[in-house]
Amino acid sequence: MKLSANRLERRLQVSGILLILGLLVEATCLLWTRPIAFVVFLCVGGLLLVLGVLLYLFSLVSGNQQER
Repeated sequence: MKLSANRLERRLQVSGILLILGLLVEATCLLWTRPIAFVVFLCVGGLLLVLGVLLYLFSLVSGNQQER
């Protein structure tokens, strides 16, 4: 998969990848029956989701500003 050359689109693509990874981690943890699954669910899956949302919001706020 090739990321876009545009800075805004690239940030949005990375945030989407983080969100998908977070959802995959959380879906995998739902299948586990071990107690550590809840910790992984919260820490790893939650962290990936929060990072993806924050990067998405930061991308929208910063816009496509040209570097000087």
